[in-house]
Amino acid sequence: MIRINQILILEPENTNNYFPFSIMHPLWELRLGCHRLFEKIKIEFPESKLYFYGRENQKLSFMLRFGIKDDELNRDSLLILNSKVIPSSALWDSIVDTLFNYPDKSVVISKNGEPLIAWLDKSNWVENLTKKDFSNLNNNFFSNFQKVEIENIETLEYLHEAINLNKKAILEDSKNFKLFSKFNKLNFPFVHTLNEQNIYLGEKVKIYPTVVLDASEGPIIINRNVKIMPHSTIIGPCYIGSNTVIKVGAKIYEKTSIGEYCKIGGEIENSIIQSYSNKQHEGFLGHSFISEWVNFGADTNNSDLKNTYGNISLRYRKEIVETGQMFMGLLCGDHTKTAINTRFNTGTTLGVAGIIFNSDFPPTYVPSFTWGGSKTSPKYKIQNAIDTAKIVMKRRNKNLLDVEIQILKEEYELV
Repeated sequence: MIRINQILILEPENTNNYFPFSIMHPLWELRLGCHRLFEKIKIEFPESKLYFYGRENQKLSFMLRFGIKDDELNRDSLLILNSKVIPSSALWDSIVDTLFNYPDKSVVISKNGEPLIAWLDKSNWVENLTKKDFSNLNNNFFSNFQKVEIENIETLEYLHEAINLNKKAILEDSKNFKLFSKFNKLNFPFVHTLNEQNIYLGEKVKIYPTVVLDASEGPIIINRNVKIMPHSTIIGPCYIGSNTVIKVGAKIYEKTSIGEYCKIGGEIENSIIQSYSNKQHEGFLGHSFISEWVNFGADTNNSDLKNTYGNISLRYRKEIVETGQMFMGLLCGDHTKTAINTRFNTGTTLGVAGIIFNSDFPPTYVPSFTWGGSKTSPKYKIQNAIDTAKIVMKRRNKNLLDVEIQILKEEYELV
């Protein structure tokens, strides 16, 4: 039997493909479905020690926020994963089958010729190996490994792809909530449900009368201490993270994931909200990815469909990417805020720490630290942006870390 005692998770080489989320976060922290990518790995291998290698400041920020120690590798067999590989049951089965077919050998697993996963067998360990030695699966260290090609590896090549993969990810992750309580009408009088056996509740969930939970097309997973206020409708598949509040009359459609400590109102469809972000008021958010500490003013809306019904492109820093998708909304970085009645066109990208206000549509690419919403808007003063972030985070009993300040200053110099 193959025992995986330690796993090294790597950042992809081109982190700009995951802009603007990647400004403040390593890719393995990205929420897809019900969990962040690294959490999916931890759930599958609860006894395995996880190690991480990527950009130093983003990695340090992640480890401090999640209370993880940056330990050295043990002299033991090691599974190495590029974090753009999407964890799934099918993936784990393929890895185990591959390693079973090559006992006591070190293996590199590729898709279409790109190495994405590696297994260092304990018998092939050499002295003084560090995480950096495994940071590039194309380097000479792996040249003598057994090469195996697997076609069913799914990868996240760009941030916007997470939006289209979210339904499948929620369905995959739903198996991890089987120990949650099933919905019981006796506990929630005057709440209307469809396919209630597909609704899973964490501890201390409060659901007010007149709420509608429709799990007929997929599970609805509501984590602990969530409050859902009256006249709200939630359609599955959908995930709502712990300590989140769903405001009166919210309309949350299928394929949506909302992380912990969010306040959500208005209309949301097929979107991912990472954590700690607020969309409390009326307004539409569709086919979008929203990072942390974002606040949308009342009646902020985004378009996710062109009037021509054509495919939508997105800008990742200087690269224009054709998504091949008819529906695509907004990608928004950390700490960005919008004024009331803000409107965004299809395929808009917002950097971090912007203050967006404008009587017209902002450009479809809004750099970090924008103060306004036009092509000639000035930069938000860096110290003011830092001070605002500290105030916002303090309201949730969080502190802006020194390394996060350093990341913001580095981004400021790039704008």
